[in-house]
Amino acid sequence: MSVKNNKSVELELTRELVEQHIVAALGVVPGRFHRDVDAWLEEDFGSGDASIWTQNPIARRMRVEIIAKQDFKLCGLYFMAAIFQRAHGFARCQLFSQFSDGAEVKRGEVVLRGEGDAAALLLGERVSLNLTARLSGVASKTLQMKRLIQAAVAGYNIAAPALLETRKTTPGIRLYEKYATRVGGARNHRHSLDTGLMLKENHLRSFGGISAALQKARTEAAILTRIEVEVSSLPEFNEALRGGADVIMLDNFSLQDIKEAVELRRKSGHSVALEVSGNLTEENISAAAQLGVDYLSSGALIHQATWVDLSMQLYPLE
Repeated sequence: MSVKNNKSVELELTRELVEQHIVAALGVVPGRFHRDVDAWLEEDFGSGDASIWTQNPIARRMRVEIIAKQDFKLCGLYFMAAIFQRAHGFARCQLFSQFSDGAEVKRGEVVLRGEGDAAALLLGERVSLNLTARLSGVASKTLQMKRLIQAAVAGYNIAAPALLETRKTTPGIRLYEKYATRVGGARNHRHSLDTGLMLKENHLRSFGGISAALQKARTEAAILTRIEVEVSSLPEFNEALRGGADVIMLDNFSLQDIKEAVELRRKSGHSVALEVSGNLTEENISAAAQLGVDYLSSGALIHQATWVDLSMQLYPLE
């Protein structure tokens, strides 16, 4: 029996379509995602779901709905569909949605609907809902911060600084959490240690200071690598500015010191980019956004994000 598609805007989430979205969203081959899903399902499945074997075999084929229990920014729809498909072995599973990642979902709306085997749907339930709830929470938090930045610069003759996340991510799902920040409107900072050369406080100590570290980095780093230096004071900022850093991170600077750093850059004539970082939250990001820097980075986009509330409901086939 096929699933009733009552809304013309609904789209069937076929395996081919889902995998296309995964490749586009994550920049990895589908096999990478499937390996993660298999590990997640194995963790939740253990040696088997004891409750499955008590069900009436005749009632195993059922309709499914994933329902929003609150308003949120959706992220992870295609991952959720892929998890259910993987739990089914890519067979006997039909899924539809009127949404896509990035949609703003309202409480009570059906995010995903379809039909499949009850055992497979129940196997995929917790993994799919957990991942989507987590990523949608990150996207929603990011959107909130992004809107604060945009509102802060509205009416001023300055460009809005780009919102960035950090490497403060959950081990094992960094790829997905960073995707969620992009869905929410942020740009990505470094994905890993090999995607940018950042000289932080401990690096600088090991090199003997900012000037020595920059000289070493400029002569030995790959030619296309941008070099960023973290500074915690205006004297350190001036040293990094003279040393030719491509990006300078102003770590836990006061608003007044940020203003002075922006003015020092202007007077120097250097095109170095300025990044503000350190405990940026909803309460203070608006003020930082108005000071003329290029980037605002906040680990809170990920580590302070709250999961959204989703519910899976199974119904007999009509």
